Amino acid sequence: MKQRAWRHSDWVMAVIFLIWLGWTAAVWQRVTWLVQFDTHVANFWHASPQWFQRIMVGYTQLGNPHAITLITLLIGATIWLRHDQRATLFFWGNTWILAGYGNYLVKQVIQRPRPTAWRLLEIGGYSYPSGHSTTTTVLIGSLLVLAFDYWHRQPKTNLLAVLGCAAILLMMISRVVVGVHYPSDTIGGLLLGSVLLYISTRLSGPYRHGPLKRPS
Repeated sequence: MKQRAWRHSDWVMAVIFLIWLGWTAAVWQRVTWLVQFDTHVANFWHASPQWFQRIMVGYTQLGNPHAITLITLLIGATIWLRHDQRATLFFWGNTWILAGYGNYLVKQVIQRPRPTAWRLLEIGGYSYPSGHSTTTTVLIGSLLVLAFDYWHRQPKTNLLAVLGCAAILLMMISRVVVGVHYPSDTIGGLLLGSVLLYISTRLSGPYRHGPLKRPS
C-alpha cells in the first residue's frame, strides 16, 4: 500500500516537474501571455495599501540569506539536541544545498533581469526563479516532512501544513510587492522548491531519522 502511494506521488511530482519545465521555457522565451500575467498580477499587488506593503517589506527580510542561515541553524540545533542528527542533516542539506545551489544554477541559465518599474527594496542578481520562494518552500516543506514523520496525520500536523502553506504564499507575494520579482519568478521558485524537496524526501526515507551512527 505504501509503495503504491509513493508511485502515485511520483507521477504527480513528474507532472509538476514538467509544468515547471514548461513554465521556465515560457519565462525564457518571454511569451506574451506570461508577460501579461506578470503585469496584471504585479499591478494588483503594487496597488495594495501602504500598511500591507510595510508588512511585506519586513516579512520579506526573513528570506534573506543571513536570516535564513540564522533560522535554519537554530531549528537544526533544536532537532540535533533531540538526538535526531539525521533529521538535522536532512533539514540543513535541503535548505542550504538543494535550495541554494539549485536556485543559483537555474538563475545562471535563464539570466532573467529583475523588474525595475517598481522598487521598495534594492537588490542585484537575476530574477528567475525567486530564491526566497524556492528556499522558503524547501525550508518549510522540510519541517512539514519531519512533523508528519514524528506525529503522522493529526489535527496539529494539518494545522502546521496550512500555516506553512500560508507562510510560503506570503513570501511569494512579498517578493512581488517590494518589486524585486515578477509573479512568474515566485511561481517558478515554488515549483522548483517542491520538486527538489520531493526528490530529497523520496530518497532519504529510510535514513532520515536517528543518530549519525546507529547501534550495530
